[in-house]
Amino acid sequence: MRAEIAGTKVALLDHPRMNKLRGKTARASADLALLANLRPLVRAQVSPERLVRSVARLLAVEIGQYAVADLVDREGVLRRVHIEHADPREAPRLRAICDATILLPTGRIPRLLARGGSELVSNVSDTVRARSLSDLAIAHDPIRSYVASTVVVDAEPIGVITLVSARRARRYTQDDATLLEAVADWVGLGLENALRREAQPRASVLPPPERKVSHSR
Repeated sequence: MRAEIAGTKVALLDHPRMNKLRGKTARASADLALLANLRPLVRAQVSPERLVRSVARLLAVEIGQYAVADLVDREGVLRRVHIEHADPREAPRLRAICDATILLPTGRIPRLLARGGSELVSNVSDTVRARSLSDLAIAHDPIRSYVASTVVVDAEPIGVITLVSARRARRYTQDDATLLEAVADWVGLGLENALRREAQPRASVLPPPERKVSHSR
């Protein structure tokens, strides 16, 4: 069992994944700064859903263009929790897309959750976009690049964090994948501690979706 975040002796800025970036001074400085901003979020005593929303907001602002969070609910169903964009004016549109999203087992994100790890597509081709990116159709323009990493709690994948770009000039790289993996590791630690506080089952981080009840007059 990993230590509570508040008492852990593992320094955030000494995360092993970040050693891959330390030789690239400018990039490493920016990434380490982002992880430093992440620390109070994962240490905060908030609900799992609020934690991933806060992390998505940070990623969208600092890395962009879109940040997507998907988590497993109490019934074992992968649900889209949040979509964030650096521009707050996008919030109403993205909220509607998020609420309407159904993640089919054949989609990219559910398949990544099943096998674990991360996935980087620096240059999304028209063929890939048409065949298998329906669960990431969130931008006004065609998706150009994306990178995703699974969030793990007690050795079990329970969610996926994804960065999506629709800009030709913004293609994600292996450095972005390394950073997102480090972020996902810390989110997993934050979720583990949140679940311990709430005494919820480890494989479940969200309550089941609310069922509408009709009332006859």
